[in-house]
Order: sequence, then C-alpha cells, then structure tokens
Amino acid sequence: MTTGSKHRKSETIRVDGKIEGRGSATDDALVGIRVLPGVDEDHLAGSILRARKAGHDVVVCACGDVGEAVLTFADELSVPVLYTDSNRLDAADALVPHAREAGYPGVLWQADPASRVDFKASVDALQASNRYATEVTSVCSEPSGGVDSTSQEGIVVGIPAYNEEVGIGSVVVEANQYADEVVVVDDGSSDRTVQVADRSGATVIEHAENRGKGAALRTLFEGVELDGGDVLVTIDGDGQHVPAEIEDVAEPVQEGDADIVIGSRYLDGDDETPLYRRFGQTVLDTVTPGGANGDLSDTQSGFRAFSPTAVEKMAIRTDGMGVESEMISEASSNGLDITEVPIDVRYDGIDGQTHNPLRHGLEVLNFLIKLIRDRHPLLFFALPGVVLSLIGSIVGFDAVIIYQNQGVFYPTKVMVAGFATILGILSIFTGLTLNQFQNMMHSMAEGE
Repeated sequence: MTTGSKHRKSETIRVDGKIEGRGSATDDALVGIRVLPGVDEDHLAGSILRARKAGHDVVVCACGDVGEAVLTFADELSVPVLYTDSNRLDAADALVPHAREAGYPGVLWQADPASRVDFKASVDALQASNRYATEVTSVCSEPSGGVDSTSQEGIVVGIPAYNEEVGIGSVVVEANQYADEVVVVDDGSSDRTVQVADRSGATVIEHAENRGKGAALRTLFEGVELDGGDVLVTIDGDGQHVPAEIEDVAEPVQEGDADIVIGSRYLDGDDETPLYRRFGQTVLDTVTPGGANGDLSDTQSGFRAFSPTAVEKMAIRTDGMGVESEMISEASSNGLDITEVPIDVRYDGIDGQTHNPLRHGLEVLNFLIKLIRDRHPLLFFALPGVVLSLIGSIVGFDAVIIYQNQGVFYPTKVMVAGFATILGILSIFTGLTLNQFQNMMHSMAEGE
C-alpha cells in the first residue's frame, strides 16, 4: 500500500495571500479536489483518503467561502489547502504552477468530492492526453451512507494512538499484511508516534492536542468511508492485540452475520489478564448497558470490526475511555447485531497502558453512570428513590413503635425518616418525569 509519503519535500502554496500550506512531490500525479460552499465533509474526507490510498498526494482547492469546519479533516491529514475566489473549473489553473514547481508529472482534477474516481483510468487518460492536467474519470456518484455495492470487499484498519512510538510501528507493519488500508489517528502525541506510523506505511490523521480515545475514534469514524463490502477493524496501538487475527474478527461482518464484532479476551476461558484488571473488567461488563445480559464477555475490548451500517449509525459523543461502552449502548439503541470471537492478547513485553489502569477504570465507570442517567433516567432516579422511601418508612415506623410502647421520642429518627422519604419521593418523581420526557423525544424523532 502506498501512502503518498515518498519523495516528500516542503512547498508553500499561496493564492491571493490568503493561506499557506505544505505540498509534497511524488512520482504520481497530484490530485486536486475542488471544494465549494456547502460541500459534504464526509465526501471530502472520503475523497482525500481514497486518493491517498491510490498513492496520490492531494491538494484541496477551496473555492469561495467554504468555512473552516469543512477543511478540518484536510488539516488533520496535513493536506495543503489552496484558496481561491473562483468557483469555476478553471480554479485548477491556479494549482498547475504549484504542481509543476513541486515536481509532479501532472494534475488530476476532481471537481466534485462526491464522485467516485477510477484513478487508474484517470492516470491513463492523463498520459494519453499529452496534457499536464485533466479531469478525473468517475466511476459513479457517491451513494448515501458511503455504500457502494459494486466494490470488492476490503478491510480498513483504524488505530487510535497516543504516545505509542514503541509499539505503533510493528502494529502498522503487521496490520498492513491483512488490510487494504491502515489509518492511525494520533491524539496529540508528544513523542514520535506520527513519524513512526507514517514511515511504517499508515495514513496518519493528527489531532493538534490530546482529546481522548473517544475523540480519536470519532475522527476515525467520520473520516473513513466504507464501501458496501468493506469492514472497519479497530485495534490498539500498543501491540497487545495480534494483527494476525484481524481477518478472524472481520469475518462475521463480511459474512453478514453481525454488524459489530468484539474480539473477546475471555470467550475461550484461557485468560492471562492480571487479576486486578479482570475484576475491574467484570464490574464494567456488568454496568455497561447492553452488556449486562450475559451475551458479552468483554465489553472493554478495543479489537472490533464494524460494518458500513454500524459506522454510519455509530454516534460517538464521549471523548474519553468510556467509548467502548458507549459503542455497545449505541449498537443496542440502533438495533445492531453484536457478536464476539475469541482473541489472544499479549501482555509480556508490552509497554503497557498509556493511562493508569485504576484511573482508566474509574473514568469508564464515571462515564457509565452518566450514560445510565441520561439514557435510563427512570432506573437512575426511581430505583434509589424507592430505596430511600423504604428506608424512611422503616425508620419512621420504628420511631412510632418506640414512642407508643415506651413513650420515648427520638427526634433524630423522625428527621432521618422524613428526609429520606421526601428525598425518595422527589427522586421517583424526577425519574418518572424525565422518562416521560425521553419517551416524548423518541416519539418525535420517530415521527420525523
């Protein structure tokens, strides 16, 4: 797989002095992607990644006021951006002198980011035309949801990474043996993770600062568009997961037996996980919505496979380590099928977790409590309310019995009984109200 990083050199691209970017020179034609106001960010992201996957460097040509949000993904991929006021096809003319100066043999011009490009046919057409720049040859328009049923099945491996320079290189190299594309999302690492991943053959998306594993996976899900038979497989970058099992994890999705596959460390009973970690995992498995029914043995595994449908429907909101639990909850809410396959995990000789295991577990537990509060308010508020009301009733009844039998009045018991009962009733009322409000919101959403 070619990532477009060969023969890299720096170049400043300026148009009307509005912005500057860095270019790179390769033996392949440069791909220029025109972006107009209102462009779909997913289409732009998919076009960039597909061009990179085909071995081409990319320049995004922003025509008019497209807005900075549209170009965020291009910036994270270190794709240079050329700004021009023109919104016509001749905006390509502004790119040509920069491409010539950088040493590219030609320019492939993609006027519509939503189009699917046949890069081989486009290069052949460029060479046959005896021109320096030509429009790309399109396969078809971008289908809704990023699904193209005519495409062959493939595996895209996504790796969220933060300060993983020790293990990321070998993980990328091994993963490339089983994947059509390896994408590393660097979450603001302060070490050489980006350089090692890039030299190992990965497409690297960079966060300017550390935002958390959830944010890295959200960037991955938003940036990677899967064709009809493709599978997105996520693995950790520290080397704990065995890349040779990528195809085993992806197989149930490719066969249409599941939307999400979780590689479980505990499914076959041969578990080498340290005892303290296993205890924490059991607690998190129990409280994870959708994982407490006994069907899932490893809700916290980061070795997973996703179908195009799952990628499209997966709305990741958390930035932190609770993302694995949120995915399961999202899958349950969207009616996605989840299954598990056994995997091996390597602990010996591994650099270890970036975060302290205790801190990691507490962060996930805190997220799960908030998740239950937001998605199951009746359970979160009403259940404690019932318990408090029962405690208040028992303490109050005991105070009354003592007063009747002994004539002794205990004001503390009365206060505790009253406080617990009132707080319990308020909690039950809050749970019922929020649950009704949530049901109304769901009904409105379904009505749309």
